[in-house]
Amino acid sequence: MNDDTAVVVMSDDTVKIKRISSSKRKDPLNDINTLNKIGRAATKQARNRAFENGASVTIAIKGSTYRLKPDGSKELVRQKKTADFPRIEDDLCLG
Repeated sequence: MNDDTAVVVMSDDTVKIKRISSSKRKDPLNDINTLNKIGRAATKQARNRAFENGASVTIAIKGSTYRLKPDGSKELVRQKKTADFPRIEDDLCLG
C-alpha cells in the first residue's frame, strides 16, 4: 500500500479511500473572488425563488431604485437625485 491511500475497515469489508492532499487553501470568506461568486449565486437564487412565489424584487441601477415584478416588468420606485448625494466639499467642511 502506498501513501496516497487509506484503508478503512467497515464490519467485514475493507474499503480503500484515496487521500486528498492537505495543501493550504484560502479561506473562501477571505478570498474576494470566491466571496463574489457566492454572493452572485445567492442573489440569483433568492431572486428566482421570489419570482416563483409571485413576489417582486427591489434593485438599484445607477442610483435609482426599481421594483422587478415576476412578469418581467420594471417599475421605477425612486429616481436618483443629485441633491441626495453630499458634495465632497461639504463632507470636508470646505464649502
